[in-house]
Amino acid sequence: MIDPVSLRTYRKTKGPLGNRLHNSIRWDQGSFKQYGRRCAFLADSGLCDLYSDGGPGMLCKTCRTYPRHIEEFEGVREISLCISCIEAARIVLGRREPVRFLDFEREGEEDYGDFDFLLYTKLTDARELAVRILQDRSHPLSERASMALALAHDLQSRIRKNRLYAADQLLERYGSAGAGERFAGRTAGFGAGLKQRYRGFFSLTEELGRLEALNSGWPGRLAGLRNALYGSGEEAYGRICREFAGDLMGAADGDWDIWGEQLWVYFVFTYFCGAVYDGRAYPRMKFAAACVLLIRELAMGTWALQGGRLDFDGFVDIAHRFSREVEHSDENREALLALLEREERFGLETMLSLIISGDFQKLKNLS
Repeated sequence: MIDPVSLRTYRKTKGPLGNRLHNSIRWDQGSFKQYGRRCAFLADSGLCDLYSDGGPGMLCKTCRTYPRHIEEFEGVREISLCISCIEAARIVLGRREPVRFLDFEREGEEDYGDFDFLLYTKLTDARELAVRILQDRSHPLSERASMALALAHDLQSRIRKNRLYAADQLLERYGSAGAGERFAGRTAGFGAGLKQRYRGFFSLTEELGRLEALNSGWPGRLAGLRNALYGSGEEAYGRICREFAGDLMGAADGDWDIWGEQLWVYFVFTYFCGAVYDGRAYPRMKFAAACVLLIRELAMGTWALQGGRLDFDGFVDIAHRFSREVEHSDENREALLALLEREERFGLETMLSLIISGDFQKLKNLS
């Protein structure tokens, strides 16, 4: 979509670029025309002809902003990078140190009407704690991620019962010294067996395939990955998991968990506090979990398709392709969120089992 200021500029542009603009814009809707789901100015090279021919000043607000993702709350604007851009994905996933968030203040207020500031405060406190848990590298990522999901589950019960006054006690318990060890002890028996893991990921990837495809090559790519993973049945899938874990447990082991941590923090930071508008804190954390699980599962499929090879660029590629399909469609995001919220087959125990079974040692011994 084109903002009004840019639309006026495009109307006044003369010469060959002006002629192309006139023929490439749906003036009644204020948007660029698309051909095969590609913007009329998107060249075969993947570059923008409007930028190349007119310079950066010709970009509309949407194109100037991307790949920045913006979430707005009362008095707060959060800006992050969107990994649907492959270069942004390299930046986000290529960091070895834990992500830090920068903030600053300036004068000015915006009225968001009936904004639940108390709920927003508890959500931001919970998100801050969840990120701290996710970045505590003294524990395996599977334990950290499970704990973040359980935190959101317990917070949701307090939101549902209108007991936000009890949220502080909950956060204190999850953030206390030794909480990670206690949680790991309680979930020590978790972890999906071969049948449960196969069925869980078969189902998740099947639902992913039912979403609207935004890029013409995605359905075929997803079908190929699903066939590589599940096409030969449970036993073959188990061999893939074990061989994948054995192959990556060496030099790539630390990288795999770092990539996973950055993905978890990315999805939690971007979407969790949106629960202030719909009250769905736990479903949003499950959405983050499902996105990370799916990207890592499809990365394993990429490894299988490529004859046992997966490097950083391969992981970045599948992450950015997934993001393009899910994050750039309001309908797709909502469909996945609603599915995770209502379907019992994606309940807490199932999601915890899938997360914990992704630990390399459990994958290597999957049976």
